[in-house]
Amino acid sequence: MPWKPKLGTVSANAAMTVCCDHDPAVLSLPVHAEERVWLRGNPLPGRLVAAAFGLTGALLVSVAILWPLGGASRLMVGGLATLLFLLGGGWLMVAMRPRVASGCRRILVRLAPLRMEVVPLEAVECFFLGSRLEPPAPGDDSTGGNRVRTLVMRIAERSTDFHARPTLPAWGTWKDGSVVFEGRWCEPLSVDLVRRLNRDLTAAKRAAVPIERTTLRGPAEAVR
Repeated sequence: MPWKPKLGTVSANAAMTVCCDHDPAVLSLPVHAEERVWLRGNPLPGRLVAAAFGLTGALLVSVAILWPLGGASRLMVGGLATLLFLLGGGWLMVAMRPRVASGCRRILVRLAPLRMEVVPLEAVECFFLGSRLEPPAPGDDSTGGNRVRTLVMRIAERSTDFHARPTLPAWGTWKDGSVVFEGRWCEPLSVDLVRRLNRDLTAAKRAAVPIERTTLRGPAEAVR
């Protein structure tokens, strides 16, 4: 059951909601306490990349142990192996983070390893399935390429400030008001998933309206 504020009271969450809507500076802040996952990342590609880093680091450690290296060289190889282990673990953690989440009347989008974009809830119109044609491998003339499924989050035309953002191309693209999530780097895409996302979006917008009205009216007017 959605939470409803009592008449004559203004909760901290409701005050934060209005602050998020009216202060553009707050839009750049993550809201981990309020975050609710909508679209999860696919851990498999991240695990493969992390495994490659780990195997390379393990190989370097083996070389440092078995090969007659000097003290400085051994230290350099050990440092490089440690760096590879850290990079592999860090990449795995980043790849497993959700692609889309919601919190405080905002949509949180992660389409780059070190960036999280914050979009006002009212700026998002809908989600729908899409696809793109992946070019065939060099020298492969037997097919015209593979069709890869994508998920599109549509930004309202009036919200021009959120029509484009830099992304990691392997994860998706963000341009011309369309946020495209690559199907290989997120949870399996399906019609049921899109329906759930649109239901969550509609429910979040409806739940935000009474909170905003109660907060903006103030305690004295709300009691009336």
